[in-house]
Amino acid sequence: MAALAVTGGPAPRRRPRDRRQQILTAAARGFWQLGYHQVGMADIAAAVGIGQSAMYRHFAGKGELLWAVIVDALDWIDAATEGAATGEQLLDALAVCSVGRRELGVLWDRESNHLPRERRREARRRLSELAERIVDSLCARGVSRVEAELRGWAALAVLQSTSQHRVELDERRYVALLGAAARRVYATALPARDRTVRPHEPSRPALAPASRREALLAAATRLFGEHGYAAVSLTDIGTAAGIAGPSVYKHFESKEELLSAALARGNEGLWLGLHRALTNADGPDDALREVAADYADFAVRDPSQITVLVTEMLNLSDEARRRVRRGQREYVEEWASLLRQRDPGLDEPGALAAVHAALSVINSLARVHGLHKLPGLTDDLAGMALNVLELEGG
Repeated sequence: MAALAVTGGPAPRRRPRDRRQQILTAAARGFWQLGYHQVGMADIAAAVGIGQSAMYRHFAGKGELLWAVIVDALDWIDAATEGAATGEQLLDALAVCSVGRRELGVLWDRESNHLPRERRREARRRLSELAERIVDSLCARGVSRVEAELRGWAALAVLQSTSQHRVELDERRYVALLGAAARRVYATALPARDRTVRPHEPSRPALAPASRREALLAAATRLFGEHGYAAVSLTDIGTAAGIAGPSVYKHFESKEELLSAALARGNEGLWLGLHRALTNADGPDDALREVAADYADFAVRDPSQITVLVTEMLNLSDEARRRVRRGQREYVEEWASLLRQRDPGLDEPGALAAVHAALSVINSLARVHGLHKLPGLTDDLAGMALNVLELEGG
């Protein structure tokens, strides 16, 4: 197990007044960097410089600590945004929060799944209330409710993107970059189209592949995306694929091997789309439009695959995780290279941060339950991602 970074020198002899806050800070960083299941109470105690027994004077267990970390983050955001009177002011305040505590997005996107159902609902209710403040400010300006929700949640996704990568950027510059990108998404009207979701006949179930390996891989990707890796067993996957338990091992030796294959399949799909964009495009602007359209189509068609790519990599072994992470990093670098070709004055860290913000818009909104039924969603997501990059859709 990787060690958490210790925040200072030797532990003080007297218990500091902010010991509880030190624990919350160390836990938040550990859950962000390593994942909830990879961090123990002893790791957090060592990072703070106290004995493990002292941890339990503050928190009854790791589950209680995770809940306290999330509540502390939400309370901090509420306090930081209390005075925001307009949508733009709210976005600016949230940009400061996002850069100041980069773990926030992962805490409620990935780690909140480890909370009991009622607490998870409470955390998401509070996050939804924050998003509703942005949405309501747009509705007050005459924007339709559906478009306001798309633009409001997209702006919030831009701000949450800081937790999805480790790119280092000057704090003031990063706040300005994120705030400007979120404002563009918030302020720019989407193309006029009918976004009414109409009742329709249920679609036919997808044809099952003849290959049992493919059937298992498809079932695993869907279940990991819907329930999380930790909550799914090989028996669950075999049952979903219509394959008896022992037969699963003829195709995959372990659940981790299935996860590794699912992640590899997702990355390969994205790289194929990027290759087509680079092959067919007429210059970097056109390539960015092509690859954004491909990514949005991929995400809307298979949100479970995107969920697995975004949230489940930490469940791999160290070597497998490094391999998958390298492929994802190189994919993002291709976007950043295109962005820098059209804007030679932009340095690599700034381009990478902007690309992560653009991808976060697609990743976040494609995974919202029921949103895929909106007509034109793929084009809307691609357009908003391009808007983050200061590029109009085409």
